[in-house]
Amino acid sequence: MSKKKKILLICLATVLALFIFIIAILPLIIQSQAVAALIRETGRQTHIEKVSINPFTLSVTVNGFAIDAKEGGPFISFAKLRASLSTASLYKMAVVLDEVTVDSPTIQFARLTANTYSFNDIIELQKTRPRKESQRELQFSVNNITLNNGTMNFDDRAVEGGRKHTIRNLKVAIPFISNIPYLVEKYTDPHVSALVNGAPFSFSGKVKPLSKSMETSVHIDLKEFSLPELAAYSPVKPPVTLTSGKLTINAEVTYRVSKDKKPELGVKGLLGLNKIAVNLKDGHPLIRLPLLQVKASNLEVFAKRFLFDSITVEGLELFVSRNAKGDWMYSQLLPTTPEKKSEPAVDRKPESGQQALVQVTAFAFNNGIIHFSDAQPAGGFKSEITRIDAAVRNFSNAVDTSAEYELSLLMDNEATFNADGSFSLTPLTATVSSALDGIRLQRGWPYLSQILTAPVKGTVDISSKAIYTKADGLAVTQGKLLATGLSARYGDKDGLDLARIEVNGSSYSQKENSAGADEIKLTKGSVSFSREEDGTLSIMSLLKRQYSPQAAPGKEGTRPAAPQAVASGPTSAASSASKGQQPARDFSFHFKKILVDKLTTSFTDKTYEDNPRFTLGNTSLSLSNLNGPRFTPAALRFASTFNKDTPLKASGTITPTPFRYKGSVNIARLPLRDFEAYFPSNLNVSILGGTADTSMDVDIALKSGKPTGTFRGSAGIRSFHAIDSLVEEDLLKWESLQLDDIQGKLEPFSLALREIALNGVYSRIIIHKDGTLNLQNLVRKDEKVPDTQTPVSVAAKPAEQTPLPSGQPPASARKQIRIDAVTIQDGTIAFTDNHLPQRFASTFYNLGGRVSGLTSEDAKFADVDLRGNLENHSPLQITGKINPLREDLFVDLKVAIQDIELSPATPYSGSFLGYTVEKGKLSLELKYRIDKKQLVSENKIFIDQFTFGEKVESDKATKLPVKLGLALLKDRKGEIHLDVPVTGRTDDPKFNILKLVFQVLQNLLVKAVTSPLSLLSSMFGGGQDFSAIQFDHGMSGIIPREEQKLEALSKALLDRPALKVELKGYVDREKDTEAYRSELLSRKLRNEKFLALSKAGKIKEGDKADTIQVLPEEYAQYLKAAYRKEKFPKPRIVIGLVKELPTAEMKKLIIANMEIGEQELQTLARERVAAVTIHLVNKGNVPVGRIFRKNDDIFRAPEKDTQTKSRVELNAIAE
Repeated sequence: MSKKKKILLICLATVLALFIFIIAILPLIIQSQAVAALIRETGRQTHIEKVSINPFTLSVTVNGFAIDAKEGGPFISFAKLRASLSTASLYKMAVVLDEVTVDSPTIQFARLTANTYSFNDIIELQKTRPRKESQRELQFSVNNITLNNGTMNFDDRAVEGGRKHTIRNLKVAIPFISNIPYLVEKYTDPHVSALVNGAPFSFSGKVKPLSKSMETSVHIDLKEFSLPELAAYSPVKPPVTLTSGKLTINAEVTYRVSKDKKPELGVKGLLGLNKIAVNLKDGHPLIRLPLLQVKASNLEVFAKRFLFDSITVEGLELFVSRNAKGDWMYSQLLPTTPEKKSEPAVDRKPESGQQALVQVTAFAFNNGIIHFSDAQPAGGFKSEITRIDAAVRNFSNAVDTSAEYELSLLMDNEATFNADGSFSLTPLTATVSSALDGIRLQRGWPYLSQILTAPVKGTVDISSKAIYTKADGLAVTQGKLLATGLSARYGDKDGLDLARIEVNGSSYSQKENSAGADEIKLTKGSVSFSREEDGTLSIMSLLKRQYSPQAAPGKEGTRPAAPQAVASGPTSAASSASKGQQPARDFSFHFKKILVDKLTTSFTDKTYEDNPRFTLGNTSLSLSNLNGPRFTPAALRFASTFNKDTPLKASGTITPTPFRYKGSVNIARLPLRDFEAYFPSNLNVSILGGTADTSMDVDIALKSGKPTGTFRGSAGIRSFHAIDSLVEEDLLKWESLQLDDIQGKLEPFSLALREIALNGVYSRIIIHKDGTLNLQNLVRKDEKVPDTQTPVSVAAKPAEQTPLPSGQPPASARKQIRIDAVTIQDGTIAFTDNHLPQRFASTFYNLGGRVSGLTSEDAKFADVDLRGNLENHSPLQITGKINPLREDLFVDLKVAIQDIELSPATPYSGSFLGYTVEKGKLSLELKYRIDKKQLVSENKIFIDQFTFGEKVESDKATKLPVKLGLALLKDRKGEIHLDVPVTGRTDDPKFNILKLVFQVLQNLLVKAVTSPLSLLSSMFGGGQDFSAIQFDHGMSGIIPREEQKLEALSKALLDRPALKVELKGYVDREKDTEAYRSELLSRKLRNEKFLALSKAGKIKEGDKADTIQVLPEEYAQYLKAAYRKEKFPKPRIVIGLVKELPTAEMKKLIIANMEIGEQELQTLARERVAAVTIHLVNKGNVPVGRIFRKNDDIFRAPEKDTQTKSRVELNAIAE
């Protein structure tokens, strides 16, 4: 065999042996070595069923590979692995595989704890192996990588309850992976698909996995991946439970990184969530989301550009709830970690960089639902918001771009909300046109019950347009509110029912800090409220006590501090200025028109026993151009009907603050009886009728809390009727009281009236059976005030006045008042006296007249002319001048009444005097002048032919001799003339003009019956005392000064023919005794002279012993004659003759031997009475039959200090 053949055979044999080695032996070696190496490196049992090598195809096949898990069972396994080596490996000096295929790979592992897996022992074993020094990087190229039917089972025991995850039907196709330089920059198109936990998943794209630029573009497709399995892997335990949810992803992700450029990451495609169900820890639902779909056109993560084609939310349901304790469901979502201590703030500079750009071409939120449940309010509250639809178009946060949006929803299948508009984030602007319709207020009762005591019912619609800009803030326009069927109940049967309230054209400007409305209108409704017995308003009972402004103060009696309003005044302005901001403007508002139509308002005042009720019906109100808070006059028109028949009208302008009203006020037929409850409680008067009316133009304002302004117009009271409520009898009536052309000013006060006209007035004065006057009882007195009388004097002493300190102004400014005329027509005053045994009644008719020119000016006086008739017969006239309006009253009046028949006054005379009145007439002429508070009056009383009739038995009749009084007062013509002047000071606290006059008359009458001669003395004697005639001691002759008194008394007796006089003589026991002896001696001397003259024939006619005067030169002659006739023993001479004695001795003996005893003094008293009688009869021409002597104790002392014991007392008597 040739050498070539041998060599050929050897080569063939070598090749054959090599093939046999590769085919038969090498696989066994690889199998055994691989198993041994894997056991050594993993510490796990490893199995390889078979290894086969095909030298012809340069391929290796491994069948039945498995590495056991530590606790048993396979860890990693595959059914078959086939790898094919490329011949290019030889010339490329790299490992080049044409194909790698893995069939049915499986991996099974478990997580035992948070950081411990079932293969951790392998990792720990590798850590013990020495690390090999890095060698030159091996170049490779693996092509056509295929993985078929892969499986992964992951048992996660570290999470609560455990989780198992699977991957099935894993298919992987990768064209190549290479680090060979020329292949690194080529794209490979991997493809992966599987079922991940049953969810189809696919992955494909173009990648450069080993290129330095790391360019990757992949497509990820995941369909309905179950999300609840992933919830357990949250770093923190989720506060909610994700019970269901599917994730779908269909997206392309690109990633590129290189040395020269920044990394780029882009995403586009679809992300979807569906069938999301989230529950709270307690199992209650929180969120249900059938579908959330996000379509991204380009999300450049690192470039911060996020562009979305659409975002769609379908059927989102949100469950919002609060429990009875007030805890919201979201409180369960908050972490329970303890609060961290606050750390000092650190100034951080804002991060620099490009702002992210977000754009959403279309956002759609469809058919959303919010379930709301609140267990905290009483009875609970549930609501459901459905059909929530929202859409946003062209959203972007780029500068100067705006998005449009729409929103609509339905609340409780009743109310709807719709809104649309646009907004921009940079700069921040927004516009909205919104409408909320069909809100039923009673639905909010569970919440309002915490504040209100009764539900408020009604339906409200609201709409508006608004715009917000950063520069101008919020601006609202075209606002509209419509409330219908508003109603509420409060108090006892009180409430409100308002048919319709509209607010149109409302607006608000944050920049101007102003609000307004074109029209506020209330149409058709009723409001009723009461003032309760405790003084509170019933409408306030709608608020619970703790929210009521009338709530009682706190324990310390102080009111809670009022909440501070948002500062908008100077303080806030200063604060803003200090921060460099524009000072805030004061809030202002403007309402163009406020209208009220067909409103009925009722008010009941329960603080009064009768519970008076007032109603304003068919009320209309118009208020135009109301501005604030710096108010300008707003036009006002008001019309209403009080109760049933009283129209009320007002028209003008009104300024709320400071208050001012300028316009007209018209009231017609206002019933006064409706306001009777507000009369003083101690007034015993009931108003049965009367209506007031006025037509007034006013300009009224409040300045510093005081009313000021002017008024002008007319007023009147018609058909007035008042009764005395104690006896239910008429008190006062009139047909008409009219005040015309009223003009006035409040500050300083002034008033001018053209005329006051009173027509058809009727007044009744009654004396009741108990003697009280009905006028006296009109005001009920709680305490009895003693009835003090003002003492009367001819000239009363002026009351002392305390002068004002220098410079001190008067207590009040002078009020200017002018009344041009006061007229009275057809007046009647009825007088009835029921306290007499016989009822007495009398009436003044035809009272009328005029008072002209009333004014408060000091120098002007009004003319008075009033007339009337008593019982249509006796005329009454009052004339003069008066000024009751000046600071001090001025009166200069004459009052005259003629021919008043006195016979009807029998009930009085019979009751009090004990006699009827047979006949008589009374006339009065009175003059009263009051000037500078000084009263000077003349009261002339004329009674003609007054005659008593029969005697009447009466317990009230006086015991005084009234006939004596009458006789004393009546002159010979049958007339009684009395002139009663009265003076006094009107500033005396006890001054009372009627009491003064009646007191004077009373004093006069009492004096007439108790001291008639004193009265006669005041009438005829110029003040002399007629009650006694004084005598010199021991004398019985009338002394000259007493003769004048007797002359005056004689005139009085002659003028009073019915009077008679009694005389009583008196002596002074001591002084008259001595003086009487001298008087008797004088009488003896006069007798002796009278005898001597008689014998001589020298007596003249008319001479008497008492009238003869003994001259001094005759004294001794007649004394001696008288001495001789005395019978007492006389001194004698020796022969028995009477001894001649000196004159003095003779006088002494005569007086010494005179015996003056009581008998002699009785004689002296009789002589004195005789002397008075003779004087009255002879000189006074008083008939002797009217003079009577009356015996008395002659030694009785006089009652008056001005009288002496030597006197004759006189006393007037009558039949």
